[in-house]
Amino acid sequence: MKKINYPCPCGGRLKWKKEKIVRDEIDCGILDIEYCETCGEEYLPDESLEIVEMKLKENNLWGVERKEVQFWKSGKSIVLRLPTKITSALGINKIKKGYVYPEGKNKFVVEF
Repeated sequence: MKKINYPCPCGGRLKWKKEKIVRDEIDCGILDIEYCETCGEEYLPDESLEIVEMKLKENNLWGVERKEVQFWKSGKSIVLRLPTKITSALGINKIKKGYVYPEGKNKFVVEF
């Protein structure tokens, strides 16, 4: 891979390094990345991005689109139905227990 040092949009210089890449909890291995020493932004070159894409596709996490959901009140709880495409991609069709917690003002996380 030809490594050219480009300027960063912040005005700093991009440098190359190898780093362990984890996306959506999937270990994609140690790959080449470009990073800016000034702002800390990281960029994946085409070759590294292809590897990340392949790993996410192998785990059915590539191409799962954002879906709109609705919340409604049932007794003292709020009910949320998850789209089948997302639950199938995550393999959570038969899981009966999980955890939920807030992460920021308008976001919550569900772990199973």
